[in-house]
Amino acid sequence: MEFHIVRNDLLSELQLMMGVIEKKNTMPILANIFIRAENNHLILQATDLEVGIISQCPAQVIEPGEITVHAKNLQDMLNTFSDSQVSFSMNEGTMLNLDCGAAQFSIETMSTQDFPSIPECEFATPIKFRVGFFTDCINKVLFSVSTDPHKYALNGSLLRVAAGDLALVSTDGHRMSVVNKGLGPDFNDMDIIIPRKTLVELLKSLKATSSDEEFEIDFVENRIFFKIGPRVLFSRLIDGKFPDYNKAIPLNNDKSFVLERSKLLEIVRRKSVLSSDKSKLVRLSFGPGEMVVVLKNAERGESIDKLSVDYDGEMVDVGFNVDYLLEFLKNMNVEKIEINIRDNASQGLFKLVDEGEELDYKHIIMPMRLTG
Repeated sequence: MEFHIVRNDLLSELQLMMGVIEKKNTMPILANIFIRAENNHLILQATDLEVGIISQCPAQVIEPGEITVHAKNLQDMLNTFSDSQVSFSMNEGTMLNLDCGAAQFSIETMSTQDFPSIPECEFATPIKFRVGFFTDCINKVLFSVSTDPHKYALNGSLLRVAAGDLALVSTDGHRMSVVNKGLGPDFNDMDIIIPRKTLVELLKSLKATSSDEEFEIDFVENRIFFKIGPRVLFSRLIDGKFPDYNKAIPLNNDKSFVLERSKLLEIVRRKSVLSSDKSKLVRLSFGPGEMVVVLKNAERGESIDKLSVDYDGEMVDVGFNVDYLLEFLKNMNVEKIEINIRDNASQGLFKLVDEGEELDYKHIIMPMRLTG
């Protein structure tokens, strides 16, 4: 096998694939990347048996062939090269030679026979979404996905299409994010749970693609496939039952406040600095024309901020976990948000003002008990 390739072309693909490379030593072959050189391009494959990526990049192929090589070692070597062009060739043994001008490296390879077979999908009946739209959807729900291994069904995001409507939902039991959008009658119904890691890797590939392009989603048995430009990302789905999220959306929060996201974010960031594992409670007190935000920490001190609001109703207080409030504000990309509450025992319902794309977004945070 022998080929020449632009260093940055290969590095870019490697960087997108490193997230699915197995870091543990349970199966050494999973730390490798599969490389096949043919027809003036490379086919690259990586998987941890749960998630995988297949990609292509252009190359000048002198002699076709295929090998697997340790992905991190290859990435580290390429990062040390300064020239734009790199030549690869196999010697008579198992060493892969890299030649970049005055610099040469050799790296050990493993047989492709030990590399796991990669599932295939023909994308015969795909669902298509605009890259920018779906990127925005993932950004709005990813931070609410549970990382608790004991909450298996919550370790991913529910993707539901029913009666032409899309719902993307995540929750960790303390907060919940819901994206809704009407799609029209041409979309088949589905109800699946996509693992968090898959969403993270999908987001990387989407961000490496023009927001105006379309990508495709299809299914084969218990796997989901995403076709994004020259890449195909595939993953097993979570086999579990997602809770009925509609029951967690409060319907009677009759007090509404519209706030500038950036100003509230600045305030909550200050509160977060003062917080600790024992002091996560941030109190929001709403009165005529004003909101007061307070966080008290017996060991570190107290922080008080005031913000003008268009409100002339009765006084109402509510407490939230400062970290949950901060994550919500950081992950939104709008100028104004709307907070809806009923009393200090009700969930907080957060919405976006002028969010565009005709998205209906809701974020729910469970209240914390107020004292004093």
